[in-house]
Amino acid sequence: MKRTSRVLAILLALAMLLSVTAFATWNVYGGDNTHNAKVDTAPTTKTSETKVSLTTGTSGWDGVDNVPVMQTVGDKTYAYVLFDGRGTNGAQVVKYNCTDEVEVWRTTAYGTENTSLNAKSGFQLSTPYLDESSGILYVGVISQYDDYEGAEWLTGTGTKIPAISNLNEAMPTVTTLKTSITGQINTPIVKYGNYLYFGTWTGSAGGTYYQYNVKTKVMRTVDSSARGFYWAGAVKTGNYVYFGSDADKTDNVSQLHYRKESAFATTGGTVDLPSYAGNIRSTIMTDGENLYFTSQGGYLWCYTPNADGVPVESWHVALGATSTSTPTKVGNRIYVGAYSGFNKGGVLGVDATTHEENRVIAIAVKNNFPVQCTIVVMGDGSGTDYLFFNTNSGSATTTNADYGCGFCYSYDGTTGTKVWATASDTYALGGMACDNGILVFGNDYNNVFIVK
Repeated sequence: MKRTSRVLAILLALAMLLSVTAFATWNVYGGDNTHNAKVDTAPTTKTSETKVSLTTGTSGWDGVDNVPVMQTVGDKTYAYVLFDGRGTNGAQVVKYNCTDEVEVWRTTAYGTENTSLNAKSGFQLSTPYLDESSGILYVGVISQYDDYEGAEWLTGTGTKIPAISNLNEAMPTVTTLKTSITGQINTPIVKYGNYLYFGTWTGSAGGTYYQYNVKTKVMRTVDSSARGFYWAGAVKTGNYVYFGSDADKTDNVSQLHYRKESAFATTGGTVDLPSYAGNIRSTIMTDGENLYFTSQGGYLWCYTPNADGVPVESWHVALGATSTSTPTKVGNRIYVGAYSGFNKGGVLGVDATTHEENRVIAIAVKNNFPVQCTIVVMGDGSGTDYLFFNTNSGSATTTNADYGCGFCYSYDGTTGTKVWATASDTYALGGMACDNGILVFGNDYNNVFIVK
């Protein structure tokens, strides 16, 4: 009897320990290291919608331009949001308690040590990475920012990587891991083992992809003759890491890079895509066997690594619209976002088994509906799937008042139907994150929407 009681006491203690341990269920772009944005629980009925204004004023094109990361600790769900704090505040990160709808902390304004990112104001396109084992949030920020000149925003920009620790304190600690990285970091930060991966874009030539060992501080790099890497997050499968690039201005050819994890700088190569493919501005997603991504020429691609890790094209399909959306695959259904400028677009579906027939389904497509983000999906691809996304549109039309909204659509294999939408606001470029049944996304007004 005493032995049984002792065992029960131990089990109870373990349960209590686990209840206060942080489990990050959306800790990286796409939710996990496959970047396949599938969820088990999401609000198919919108019971509440909260708009949180991170700054005063609504001017500017930059605000929350990446995807939040989230974690659930006990019965509380938190979002970490990288945003442009405007003016002298510079870039900032806020931790927000989505359960109680209260701000926990935010990093301080530009110019302070240990509590500030010390990165100037501007577009922050890199989705952070929350390391659930160490409790560190890795952030990629623009540390310099120049005004628009000619056709480029990004002349003279630089990047640095801060690490934010003590996340559960009243104010976290900010430590800079690496500075003076050439170009602008636009890709999500991902982490496999001890390695962080991210890429930079210069707007002209000479972008670089980085592998940074957080233990040894060793940095390995791969250069691109093209303009670099824009939104092109990496994925690891087997012994290789895969990521796409912009097209080279000379021959208009984009590339799929493959690099061996243990010899990132020296082992691997590139696969050229056809000139009509356009830039690869999609993070690579894997279902464990194949690699999926989109390109701005309007195509969805499927590549399969061979025994040597070299990606070989299995198929591609013309979408009929531009896409920067990372694909989401459930069953044999693949969902992507598409757009034409800021005025048209939507969500498309492709059957992975009938791709050769160019069977592309318009699930939610209409005017004022540009979708550049990943589609978050709840379902298994056999019955009704629920699709969650936001639109990068900044003004209403006479025929459609839904602009800059978050949406839930259902799709039964034949028809897409709007289930709910958030209030109209403004350009929402980055997609949604979802944890513990709570959806979070931000927009250019530095507003964050929380849907339960």
